[in-house]
Amino acid sequence: MQLKKDLLVFATLFYHFSMVYGCDETERAALMSFKSLLTDPSNRLSSWQGENCCNWKGIKCSSSGRVIVVNLRNPNPDNVLINVNKEVFSYSKNTSDFVLKGTISPLLFTLNHMQHLDLSFNNFMFSKLPTEVSNLTKLTYLNLSNAMFQDSITTQFSNLTSLRSLDLSCANIVADLSSISISLTLPLDLDFGSMISFIRYGELSSPNLRWLEGIRGLRYLVLTGVDLSKASESFHWAKPISSLSNLMSLQLSKCKISGRIPIGQLLNLTNLSTLKMRSNVLTSSIPELLSNLTTLSVLDFSANYLDGHIPYFPQLKGLSVNSNPDMTIDLVSMFSVPWSKLTFLDISFARVGGVIPPSLSNSTSLTFFQADGCSIQGSIPSSVTKLKKLSFLMLNDNYITGQLPVNMSSLISLQHLSLLQNSLQGRIT
Repeated sequence: MQLKKDLLVFATLFYHFSMVYGCDETERAALMSFKSLLTDPSNRLSSWQGENCCNWKGIKCSSSGRVIVVNLRNPNPDNVLINVNKEVFSYSKNTSDFVLKGTISPLLFTLNHMQHLDLSFNNFMFSKLPTEVSNLTKLTYLNLSNAMFQDSITTQFSNLTSLRSLDLSCANIVADLSSISISLTLPLDLDFGSMISFIRYGELSSPNLRWLEGIRGLRYLVLTGVDLSKASESFHWAKPISSLSNLMSLQLSKCKISGRIPIGQLLNLTNLSTLKMRSNVLTSSIPELLSNLTTLSVLDFSANYLDGHIPYFPQLKGLSVNSNPDMTIDLVSMFSVPWSKLTFLDISFARVGGVIPPSLSNSTSLTFFQADGCSIQGSIPSSVTKLKKLSFLMLNDNYITGQLPVNMSSLISLQHLSLLQNSLQGRIT
């Protein structure tokens, strides 16, 4: 009986000690080593002092005092616009520099209980991806995006079999508002005919995607801006992706992927909800077989070289195919069937011609419709006033004539209407 009491007292004291002193001493030392190699102009790491690293900002520990979360994502990355001279302008209200800058101490990757690591939107000065990350076999979330790495992705992540989310983006989308005239020094890539640009925050490439084959539990994979030009030279370049049967979101925009959409290697992704392959060099038509992915909700093939027409995807909520000048879109045929779930549609700078059909109003969930530069003719049908959820309607640079529909003002959700470079008469009443 006395032994049980002694053990209970010991357990109570040990629990109290762990709550007061928190983290493991070697893990605290590893975090201090990581901090020592960084500059921190906004003092984001000012709380990193004292014995209990579990109380430090950006750090979370398990009940046993082991570090399981390191979240040092830049809380205020640069917000930028593109001006009329194609210059980059920062409009961040807070001028403090929240970027952590330097190199990563290898000791960070001795925190082998870590499950969540986010270092995104910092500046690691074009250093290589840390190979030691392979030690963190319990990681379920890893975000190294837009953090100024420069490297070739080969086997660095192959051992992370517990990963559910991986973001290695090295390019970020910004809006082109064409209104500001102060420039910053950042590399810039513009999409033809688009109001969207990509700014690079690193230089990553991958000669193939075989390193994905060991990470079969992935649900979210973002490789925006990663150079896959060499990988896509192979006809079966996307085959490793087909092994990711749990994948819900696949983002491969601005990856220099060339050739046809690899439909045969995507059909196994029966849980896929989002597929983004914007700003590549895709030259096929959109495969009708994609409609077999019944969970697919968002599809973005903008700024490619696609041809053909848009197949029927009744499950889609968002569809963007703008800046595909060889794509032919017959709106009358397209909306002869119901797109009941569609909320977002951007077909700008595709070959449309013809008219906007009255049947567009059958897409009652539509909130955003953009069709700039599509050579659309005729008048805007009065049935458009039935789209009560419509917030944005942009039909610039077409051949639309006549008058605006009566009761256009009944579109109570409409926030933005743009009809520049047309021959319309009248006004909203």
